[in-house]
Amino acid sequence: MHITPEDAARTLAQVHETQHRALRSAPPMFPAWYLAAVWLFVTGMQFVTEVTPAWWLWIAVPALWAGLTVAVLKFVRDVRNANLRPHPSVVDPWAWAGFVAWMIGTGAGGAALAWWFTGVDIAYPRTLMGVIMTAVAAVTAPFLARWMSMRTARRAGTTER
Repeated sequence: MHITPEDAARTLAQVHETQHRALRSAPPMFPAWYLAAVWLFVTGMQFVTEVTPAWWLWIAVPALWAGLTVAVLKFVRDVRNANLRPHPSVVDPWAWAGFVAWMIGTGAGGAALAWWFTGVDIAYPRTLMGVIMTAVAAVTAPFLARWMSMRTARRAGTTER
């Protein structure tokens, strides 16, 4: 069988286009619910240490840790069993830089909120901060995950050609 260079180039371009389309339509690189679950854990810890009686710590802290452990195990299972995972060489490093910036931003934002709430004498400042930051994470994490996937798909489309 004889394949001309033009046929090979056309076939290779079709393969690259199919890969790029698959990456663009793939689910996000990580489940966004996980980030909200971590903030929910933080909120729960703030609540039980700030609002509830001390004897509740013996019940609530192990329950919260068990919940976080289940979330981590589910997260690992979901990521490992994802139908389509891009190869690490294709993942845009700026996507991970954005993820780190998001983590630092939400952590710093939470600390600033708690500090401000404490300064203005709001009742239960850490718990209120946790509730607000859990909502922020729940709203922004899906956009973050999609943005990271979009950057990776764009990078994969430009590096293969």
